[in-house]
Amino acid sequence: MGNSLWFITLLQEKPWLGFLIGLAFLAVMFGSKNLVVYFYARSQEKKRLAAGSSVPPEEPPHG
Repeated sequence: MGNSLWFITLLQEKPWLGFLIGLAFLAVMFGSKNLVVYFYARSQEKKRLAAGSSVPPEEPPHG
């Protein structure tokens, strides 16, 4: 494993770069979560249509 002090020095000299890296990380994390939820919902909808039920299931109570 190489020397990682260059990265720490870079962040000390340019803190805005650390902020941008943080924003990119946040976008990737939330974006991937939303993609997983979207594809799961699509998969469930396909299964429901294949089973012949066009009525959406009731949502569980919140709370």
